[in-house]
Amino acid sequence: MTEQAQPHRGQFIRTLQDGDQVTEHYRVLRKTVRMSRTGEPYLELDLGDRTGTVTARLFTPRNSAGDPVRSFAALFQTGDVIRVSGRTNIFQGKLQLVMDKLRLSRPDEYDESLFEKASDRSPAEMEEELKEAIASIGDPHLRTLAERLFGDPEFYSRFVEAPAATRIHHAYRHGLLEHTLSLFRAATFLRPNYPELHWDLVRIGVLLHDVGKTEELGKRAGEEYTLDGTLQGHIYLGTRRADRVMDGIEGFPEDLRRMVLHLILSHHGEKEYGAPVEPATMEAVFLNGLDNLDAKLANARETIAADTNDESPLTDLRASGAIGRRYFKGPIDAGPE
Repeated sequence: MTEQAQPHRGQFIRTLQDGDQVTEHYRVLRKTVRMSRTGEPYLELDLGDRTGTVTARLFTPRNSAGDPVRSFAALFQTGDVIRVSGRTNIFQGKLQLVMDKLRLSRPDEYDESLFEKASDRSPAEMEEELKEAIASIGDPHLRTLAERLFGDPEFYSRFVEAPAATRIHHAYRHGLLEHTLSLFRAATFLRPNYPELHWDLVRIGVLLHDVGKTEELGKRAGEEYTLDGTLQGHIYLGTRRADRVMDGIEGFPEDLRRMVLHLILSHHGEKEYGAPVEPATMEAVFLNGLDNLDAKLANARETIAADTNDESPLTDLRASGAIGRRYFKGPIDAGPE
């Protein structure tokens, strides 16, 4: 006899509080079996929906026979939707979900829109803005590079759908496109301040700096890196993609190729942050500064928006991920203009 469907109950992650009894469907973003201090295996998951993520753990029941933790882990894969039951508590200052049971969710129990956050901006509007950005490049070789790279249907489809990161910033559907366009608008606004820059190089650097993320990141927001992303990283993958496209453009000047590749290779700024080389042109310095500004402000904005702790004026240190920063949640009285 088929079990009756148990639809989504509306227990979104952002609404969860300490001590809540939870029975709900969530997507698995990360899955691992760890060992406790006593040598017992336990299952650790990152679960997500369109409102946020939570770490969930399932421990080995006392006096249990066999290996129930690994039996549960075998029921699903990363990316699957599962129905979990358990209770929330605070662990090391952060909300976690301690599960007592779980199962693979059925397709008739949920809708995909429940689990993937997307940009607030219209995708069609952003795609039109991207076309205008490409058309604004005056140098014919650099414009051809952009047209051919984004003219690849498979790449283009992935680029407009992809998140910009797994957690740090713009970690949602269309996030990579939103981040890229944010940099492009900022660069356009700041152009009068820096007339000495080669602005077509700035434009192509902004458009291409993160194209490797289409291969580095999983298809859904919050998923772990792909194998190529882990072993090679988006800076190499993006440099390789751009270089291959330039190889196919007859007469592409070598001095321009050198500058384009340097922009992608150096956009993380310092070697300690993953840059193979540090910015050595003014255009590369400018691109690194814009990229860092947009990512850091997006991290602050998203961390503050996701905070549900009304007892503290600051966000939790761990909530900002690898940035490791607490943000003041405001409001701030700016005074008269």
